[in-house]
Amino acid sequence: MKFAKDGSYRLKPSQSQLMDSIFSHFSQPNNPFELFGAVHLWMVVYVLVFGFVLLRVGVKATEDRRKVIRRVIALVFLFWEIEWQVWHIWHGVWSSSINLPLHLCSLMIWVTLYSFWFDDKRFYGAIYFFGIAGAIQAIITPNAAESFPHIRFLSTMFTHSLLVISGLWVVIVEKYRPTIKAGVQCFVGLNVAAFVIYWINVAIGSNYMYVVDKPAVATVMDYFPAWPWYIPILEGILVVLMMLLLLPFMRKGRASASAA
Repeated sequence: MKFAKDGSYRLKPSQSQLMDSIFSHFSQPNNPFELFGAVHLWMVVYVLVFGFVLLRVGVKATEDRRKVIRRVIALVFLFWEIEWQVWHIWHGVWSSSINLPLHLCSLMIWVTLYSFWFDDKRFYGAIYFFGIAGAIQAIITPNAAESFPHIRFLSTMFTHSLLVISGLWVVIVEKYRPTIKAGVQCFVGLNVAAFVIYWINVAIGSNYMYVVDKPAVATVMDYFPAWPWYIPILEGILVVLMMLLLLPFMRKGRASASAA
């Protein structure tokens, strides 16, 4: 680093390149993300290792320490959400059609943040079902233009991995036991939210939850029929995923009772 004659601060070229690689906005990525490339696979390994360590610590911790960990998780979510908004505002690309927290994973970040900070267990079902089913796909096939160490890549991987870990946390550490009733309530609640968000999309020209159109980027939804026929397919996939998540808690054909 150095100072110019007028006293203003100037970055060295190497420092400027580093800052660009982390924070800059590019119409064309300088370091494009490679699906299942080395960086992607290492991040998946990180998720597995970090998740295992955090859950193991949580299981052995006292309730007071678990409360601290839950609040740290909530603060991490808050940090990344603030960063997401500030980055887009800073680069002049903030838009109500992109940056409102109305996608499923964005909603789950705020639900988890609230639940973990205020110890509100009423949302544990949603955290388990949607935190895992919604976010794990974003870890396997992230919607990322830039690769490591760009902040957008880190944000995508860290927030979605923490959603999956939070979903596991409520059943492994907090001993929450999902029920069929909880699954039905979550499914109905999600559809009510999607109905409301559809009309928000119509009003502001957005596509939150992809209930107006398929994503602009390449996804598995490209193989589905056009709107609205891909929506029932997504609903069916979600039901199957929720049933698979419920399966470990089934006993003699019935879900085990939910933890008090």
